[in-house]
Amino acid sequence: MKKYNKILLLIMIGFFLSCSESFLEVSPQDSVSNDEALTSLEDLETSISGVYDEFQGAYYYGRYMLLIPDVMADDVKQNEQANRVVDFAQHVVSVDDSQASALWTGLYYTNNALNNIINSDIEVTESTQDEKDHIMGEAYALRGLIYFDLVRLFANHYTYTADASHLGVPIILDFDYTLEPERNTVEEVYDQVISDMTTALTLIDDTSRTGNSNSLSSTAVKALLSRVYLYKEDWSNAEAMATEVIEAGYSLVDNADYLTLWSEDNSSESIFEISQTESDNQGGNCLGAMYVVDGYGDYLPSDDVVSLYDADDARLQVFIEDELLAGDYAPYRMNKYPDVLGYDNTKVIRLAEVYLIRAEARAQLGTDIAGAQEDLDMVRQRALPTAANVTATGDELLEEIMLERRLELCFEGHRLWDLMRYKEDIVRNECTASICYIPYGDDTNILPIPQDETDVNPNITPNPGY
Repeated sequence: MKKYNKILLLIMIGFFLSCSESFLEVSPQDSVSNDEALTSLEDLETSISGVYDEFQGAYYYGRYMLLIPDVMADDVKQNEQANRVVDFAQHVVSVDDSQASALWTGLYYTNNALNNIINSDIEVTESTQDEKDHIMGEAYALRGLIYFDLVRLFANHYTYTADASHLGVPIILDFDYTLEPERNTVEEVYDQVISDMTTALTLIDDTSRTGNSNSLSSTAVKALLSRVYLYKEDWSNAEAMATEVIEAGYSLVDNADYLTLWSEDNSSESIFEISQTESDNQGGNCLGAMYVVDGYGDYLPSDDVVSLYDADDARLQVFIEDELLAGDYAPYRMNKYPDVLGYDNTKVIRLAEVYLIRAEARAQLGTDIAGAQEDLDMVRQRALPTAANVTATGDELLEEIMLERRLELCFEGHRLWDLMRYKEDIVRNECTASICYIPYGDDTNILPIPQDETDVNPNITPNPGY
């Protein structure tokens, strides 16, 4: 039997990993051509809904996309009873790890579904052209997000080499079951991400949408692009995109209402979030179950991060004291995802992060230091109204921005990549894991290319050290 690339083989047999409805149950066959698979606007609508379903799953934004990079860094402590993603927390992941394989396969599966939409050739009436364009825009933006996530998980950060020529992930834009792709460079992957998201901005029609942050708007795409440009260290474009988002009408939740960010969906500052409802049936597979006492409780906030907050900081409200925790463990549980059954929407990007993106970009550019200070104040003083205005400049200002990112965005899947971007080591104080210091550039800071993939694809290069 011919050896197929595992990505494409699993697409053909309809492999999927989330608890939500399978894409194959709501969309056309992946083994036939695009024009046979998608023939109407209704097909496109069903298909894009199926893609959002895949984003909900535990092996993507429903759990692992946020959990894995956090347990690999320093804000999360592993409970001694933990038995989920433990190898990631201890930096001993192997090439046959099921979670790494599930992320790789699931994301490429969803990528293929998006390719089917993008490559379809469906004629619609003039009155429904805007609807079709919007769906196409969503598909381009979601494909860009998938490649951004893949290259963060399975490759080193953009500036790991001076020209980003180190290995990224394969770019697959058309279905071909005979394909045995090589890995593109990180630069090429970022170029694809930016191209897809920029194309999306020419197609998405916000006037026909309700403004619900559960689906993509042009503002949401700009927010995601500001993050991409930040990771690329394209400071000018990061600042420009962030400015467009900040001026789009979103507003930070008030200090007194801070907890509504986590107890309610679609807050005034939520720009894009993945819907999670009772019918999605995440159950114990959800992200919250990894943290809350009524769930598995495998992971706890580290003393390292909790000790950084001022006693009057509103964000301390997401840490709930647990009298049963003692000894090596901080007495807190993290409660940003309070519903043990996973009915809390997953926040992908919100306004507070965009302010911090612009603050960092401005600080790096050095042309609007006052603006960078004001952006940092917006986030810091929302959490702690008594905080003094920022006066720091230069490296000190950047250090304060990175500290604020840690305080504001902890447990949202950012910390590992912030450390990598600034080429910093992972240092876990009062460490209870088997590994407490992981140097910058260590092979284990990125995920392995799955063994099943390298076994059947002779052209794909494994990650070093695995």
